[in-house]
Amino acid sequence: MKYILFLIFVFATSFCTIETNVFICGSTGAKKYHYNEKCRGLSACKHGVVKTSLKQAQGYGLTICGWED
Repeated sequence: MKYILFLIFVFATSFCTIETNVFICGSTGAKKYHYNEKCRGLSACKHGVVKTSLKQAQGYGLTICGWED
C-alpha cells in the first residue's frame, strides 16, 4: 500500500514542474514581468520584449506588473 501511495505521489508531483513563461522588456532597467505579451505595461518598451520563465524573472528581482495583479 505504501508503495502505491509513493507512486501516486511521484506521478502527481511530476505534473507540477511545468514552468510558467512571462514577458519582460529587454532593457537592463526592467523592473516588472508580465503574463500577457500584449500588456499595456510593455507598451513603452523600446528594447524588445523577451520571453523567459517566471522563476528566472523573479531571480532577477522583477515583480509583477501593476496592470496584471
